[in-house]
Amino acid sequence: MDTEKPTASINLKQIPANRRLVEELYAQGYLSAEGKVYALNRLYPHNQWGIWVSRLLLLLGTALVLSGVVYFFAFNWAKLTPLIKFSTVQIGLVSCLIAAYGYSLKKLAGQLFLLAATVLVGVFLAIFGQIYQTGADAYQLFMVWALLTFGWTVIASFSAQWLLWLIVSNIFIWLWWEQAALPSSSMEDLLYSLLLGFNGLALVLREFTVQHNYNWLSAAWFRVMLVFVLAVFLIIPIEHCIIDPDSARVSTYLSALLGSIILISGFWFYRFKLFDMWVLATIVLTCCIIAITAIFKLFFEIFGDSESITFLLLGFATLGVFTVGLIYLRAVAHKMEAAHD
Repeated sequence: MDTEKPTASINLKQIPANRRLVEELYAQGYLSAEGKVYALNRLYPHNQWGIWVSRLLLLLGTALVLSGVVYFFAFNWAKLTPLIKFSTVQIGLVSCLIAAYGYSLKKLAGQLFLLAATVLVGVFLAIFGQIYQTGADAYQLFMVWALLTFGWTVIASFSAQWLLWLIVSNIFIWLWWEQAALPSSSMEDLLYSLLLGFNGLALVLREFTVQHNYNWLSAAWFRVMLVFVLAVFLIIPIEHCIIDPDSARVSTYLSALLGSIILISGFWFYRFKLFDMWVLATIVLTCCIIAITAIFKLFFEIFGDSESITFLLLGFATLGVFTVGLIYLRAVAHKMEAAHD
């Protein structure tokens, strides 16, 4: 008696469409020559590079114009009357908002105009603080800047807008810690824990929203940027504990511990749960830098009187550490490539 064998269900959405898949389908005879050309044109349109370059130039031009506005006020500060300063910025701000509304926030041009308006808010606050000399600390400028532009950031659906808001917020936290929180000397390095927590929360929210189809945050560079910022803030306390443990305070060790937990968690998550080669490379690079610092400390303790031997061995150790890191990344890449075949 014949029994029907269960057939494995295949979810086509889990199979990435790329050049290799198209070539294999064509080689197996499942695609005609016309179908192959059509599929490759759909995957890799001939004007893709043109669009990418056009958007890059648009972003670069916007950044240069905004930098020019800031430097214009900085270099001509004494020659401009308060009326000209305020009216210029306000006209620019209102014009950008009108242009953002006119172009619509669903288009890149509209999003860039809103980004420009966000920068002009900061310029306006700086001019206001300089003319009226309110005596407010610098952290208050960045706090008000972040609060006033948060609503725009939420509705913009634009990764660059979120990046600017996060930069302003990070500067606010840093300045607030130094100018208002005024921690004791033993608690100073808790600043890194605070920044790690803030940026770590931003990364978690980014992953959560992308999983819920907020595709405008799915740009790979935005995730890499957040991981890079986290790597910078976790390296500082860890290296402090390695290089000069005697001067490290309780807050330094706490920040280093939190940084180590985030580093290990990030490696596990982006290696086994949500694979991302660029993020994994950033994490491996961070581990290499920490390892080289530890090796330098070890060599310095052993060959402290002979710097030439210390730096010679450190050079070999650096080559070895980065080689191991590269070999590991290549092995992971080959493994993931084979898994998708």
